Amino acid sequence: MLFAAGCASTSVGKTWKSPALAQLPPVKKVVVVAMVPSDATRQQLEQELVSKLSEKGVQAVKSSDVLPAGAKPDKDALRSAIEGQGYDGILVARFAGIHEDVNAAPSMSYYDYVGFYGPTAYSVTEEARMQVSLFDARSDNGQLLWSTNTKTYEPSDVQKEVPGLAEAIVKSMAKDHVVGSPS
Repeated sequence: MLFAAGCASTSVGKTWKSPALAQLPPVKKVVVVAMVPSDATRQQLEQELVSKLSEKGVQAVKSSDVLPAGAKPDKDALRSAIEGQGYDGILVARFAGIHEDVNAAPSMSYYDYVGFYGPTAYSVTEEARMQVSLFDARSDNGQLLWSTNTKTYEPSDVQKEVPGLAEAIVKSMAKDHVVGSPS
């Protein structure tokens, strides 16, 4: 499963934006590629990103809409499928794993100061990580235009978390003036 259990919230880390982006025309037509372990999650994340990008005025399509049926999104298949179709960018969201933090906290009371320690309480915090990058589809080298990492803390259910993840990604792209306008 892509995510584990708990109460989720997604944060977007620092972003990087290529200086070349300022000299390029705005990104208006994008192929969205989700590289995640589950095909169902891939379809859902791509659809959510397409929807959120469309709200920002970007014509976006899922990789499954441009690739041959059953094809996995690899660079050669994608390049062949979109060549000559007028795409400006390729947005890739890649699952980067689950990170767990184990925290130990000994129970404390007034008597702790005189040598009594109670049992230690442990908690585990999980975060699902994604690496998100926008590449230039107009150039032969497909240079990186924008990138960030996300963390979804204590995610409970993939189906419930994907819309918030997509919203956070596109909001960050808009804030950086990569797509649409900041909101």
